Amino acid sequence: MNQQQGFDVVIVGGGVIGGVLALQLSTLGYRIAIVEALSHGMGKTDPERVVALSHGSQCYLEELGLWQDIAAAGAGHIRHIEVREPNNHGLVQMDAAEAGVDALGYVVEITDVVRPIYAALEGKVTWFRPARVLSFQHQHDGIRISLSYDGEEQRISAALLIGADGTNSQIRRMAGIGTHGWDHNRFGLVASVRCERTHADTAYECFRSSGPLAFLPLSDDRFSIVWALAPQEAVRMMDLPDRMFLKRLQRAADESVLPRSGRFESLGKRACFPLELRIAKEYARSRIALIGNAAHTLHPVAGQGMNLGLRDVIDLVEVLDSPLAKKDAGNPLLLSAYAEKRRADVLAVGGFTESMLVSFANDLDWLRLLRGQALGLMQTCQPLKDELLQHASGLTHLRKSSKAHMKQSETSL
Repeated sequence: MNQQQGFDVVIVGGGVIGGVLALQLSTLGYRIAIVEALSHGMGKTDPERVVALSHGSQCYLEELGLWQDIAAAGAGHIRHIEVREPNNHGLVQMDAAEAGVDALGYVVEITDVVRPIYAALEGKVTWFRPARVLSFQHQHDGIRISLSYDGEEQRISAALLIGADGTNSQIRRMAGIGTHGWDHNRFGLVASVRCERTHADTAYECFRSSGPLAFLPLSDDRFSIVWALAPQEAVRMMDLPDRMFLKRLQRAADESVLPRSGRFESLGKRACFPLELRIAKEYARSRIALIGNAAHTLHPVAGQGMNLGLRDVIDLVEVLDSPLAKKDAGNPLLLSAYAEKRRADVLAVGGFTESMLVSFANDLDWLRLLRGQALGLMQTCQPLKDELLQHASGLTHLRKSSKAHMKQSETSL
């Protein structure tokens, strides 16, 4: 067994959220360790594992000096968004120009986000990879962590342990933190498709009674699709030949996409993942904090998962950028402050996402009529549409973060 090493913060999970947190905390002078199950950074995925980043998230990554390399690897711009229910008259159209930004969001492959984060972390953190947590014990002045690393047991210590290890978080389970939520009994089928014409930087969200179908614009004029399907239907669609799959996809998209993009011509590899709602009952407990999907996993219908995780990082860093935190990063007062900051945002986004799914789940004629009228109201009522634009672009949260940062700076002075 190796001699015990001490750190201020140990982060379990070296993905985007854990990596960005490590980068931010390292600039504040914290001694950081990252425990990661994979031996190297993520390689290219096939099918592409993409994420939608809001304009607000892009601004944050740009502030950290990461966005230039992310964009250089290829970022699809979401300059227009159309939300509709196929074969219904309602339609909501959102445009980046209305929000005063170049793009409402960006579609990037997750490996292209991880790569510059890892480069920026070089020499700033201690890595344990591949490694996994065997156990941890609370002490009066910190937390002792036992790892399986490099073929033997390694013991390290920290003032604060962060669970950034995804939906099935081992840290959350070991801490005894339960979750609220449920399985949607749906699977998200993902793939990329190429059309006869350009996607014109437009994202489409087609709400269907069986589940939403999203088209996200990639940098090379393909779409990345996320199609919510019942389990048996997902199995059938995974097994269909490409030509038959594309026909079914065209039928499902209907007039929402086809008049502008033309017919779907080619298809990339397909993959499926379960759709669920999982929100931790506690975001922090006794020298442990949860961020990213370890704290909240939402249905991808609104594309808010990664953006919500980055806001976790922003709020946690704000809490830890204080004299009290420098004395003890695991102080329970700080962790309570972090949990309080995150609760309203997560519940608001989760509630909005679930309400959208429920609203479109029933195919009764009178409900379809009501939904069409509601979409029409969102399109024509400018104050309501402006609010949607602010949230879709992440400007609402960006401004809240800026105000909080300014307030903190004034307090420090």
